Amino acid sequence: MILCIFLFTYYICIDMTPKIEHAIVLAAGLGKRLKPITDHSPKCLTEVNRTPILVNTLENLSAIGISNCTIVIGYLSEKIVQTIGKNFCGVNVHYIENSIYDSTNDMYSLWLACETLDKGAIIFEGDVFLRPDTLERALTSMGERSFYIAGRYNGKADEVIIKTDSKLLIRSIDVSWGRGKPPGNYTFMSSGILAVHSGYGKRLSKWLEDWVREKKVNFLFDDVLSQYVGSHSLWVYEIRWDEWVEIDTAEDLKRAEALFM
Repeated sequence: MILCIFLFTYYICIDMTPKIEHAIVLAAGLGKRLKPITDHSPKCLTEVNRTPILVNTLENLSAIGISNCTIVIGYLSEKIVQTIGKNFCGVNVHYIENSIYDSTNDMYSLWLACETLDKGAIIFEGDVFLRPDTLERALTSMGERSFYIAGRYNGKADEVIIKTDSKLLIRSIDVSWGRGKPPGNYTFMSSGILAVHSGYGKRLSKWLEDWVREKKVNFLFDDVLSQYVGSHSLWVYEIRWDEWVEIDTAEDLKRAEALFM
């Protein structure tokens, strides 16, 4: 009898565990570092061995049962809409236009999607190519925690550097524009993917709103998060270096094509 009560309570707890059911893709930017490829096509449609980055993202979302995705578009937005449409691989797609994409950064695009963010969401930067099954492992492993998907930092410049304690609870976030830093224990670099449950999502929405109200709009959402580290728990889910590529440059694209044959 005691065992039955324990099992009943256990399964009730599992059923009550909040699940992330939405996604946001930030795909409004100009992709200047990937020119000339992005002269006539948005960066998120750059092909890795004939698969556009955004298609890879939506396929990964579909594989884990995410059926609703908000895509924030701007530069050459019509090409994204024409390629993806309103439903892709069973994922319902809603578009939000960032009309000032050329003078803002991704924190502003994320603010535009706050209605979705408030519900809890997996946030993808629009240039991340990911290996299948990584998302499923991360969400299963992290449960109710909000987290970055990140790999060990390799010393490169222009990365979002995340430092954690030994349990991978985040202690600092640093955007290293134009400079690298020495790698260290429990030092990671963001993959460009952040998963937040609704409680954290609502807090992030408020922080973004505060920055927009102060007209601080040309920043990464990582810059915003860096100011609130420690106020609410945010974690790292560690992945291997060969599970993702954030494609900013031609060299990144070559690496992605070699990894994802």
